[in-house]
Amino acid sequence: MRPTGCVTVTAPTGPAGVLVVVADPVVRAGIRALVGEHARTEVAGTADSVRTAAAAIRRDHPDLVLVDSVLVDSAPGGSIGELVTVCAEGAAVGERPRVVALVTGEAPSLARVRGYFAAGVDGIVSTAEDIGDSLLAVRSGRAAGGWISPTLAAEILRRTEPPPKPAVAEVAVALSNVTPSEHAVLRLVADGNTDREIATRLHRSERVVKFHVSNLLAKLQARNRAHLVQLAVRSGLLPVHCPCGQAAGVRSTRDVAS
Repeated sequence: MRPTGCVTVTAPTGPAGVLVVVADPVVRAGIRALVGEHARTEVAGTADSVRTAAAAIRRDHPDLVLVDSVLVDSAPGGSIGELVTVCAEGAAVGERPRVVALVTGEAPSLARVRGYFAAGVDGIVSTAEDIGDSLLAVRSGRAAGGWISPTLAAEILRRTEPPPKPAVAEVAVALSNVTPSEHAVLRLVADGNTDREIATRLHRSERVVKFHVSNLLAKLQARNRAHLVQLAVRSGLLPVHCPCGQAAGVRSTRDVAS
């Protein structure tokens, strides 16, 4: 006698039947081949829209419904919710087919992923990984909240996390690589001079000045000239409240005006 409240989960046996739902015939043929090559998945049918897929689900009773994310987003022939509803109807006569969104390009945004799962999608897989293995992972039902390709998850996390700040050691190396010529240019940049004014004061060509400024931006990983000066002051490369033009032995435009 089985204890009350316990649920027995039977592992799926035999190849998983997959309905491939892709609008583009070339892409559809490619996905069909990938599904068919896996030892534990087989193609149960194909469809070119969400609406025709609904009819195929009722007719062929697949284990998994693999839908191109392009159709999930646009759904010109019916909504993804329609497919989820049809699959839920199938639960009355057997195991409910799992609805899986297929990503063939770059990873979707976090908002789109949330939208997929909110609509009832069971998983999101990518062509960057073995589709057969990914489909079987979704079919296993181990991820109660929905399964997503590790490759896609990693890419989405990289987008949402802020870029790391340069390590202290990296900044120190960058500062040590600033040449005397670049330092002279930096002082005049901090004093508000244009590239042409700096070129005149240092007796260099404007092209050379631009080259030094570009190198400084790269070395200190600065976004622009203002950020460059800010980083230089914070790092000690430039002294605080230093009349930079006078310290370099030249007069700034503000000195001339006064």
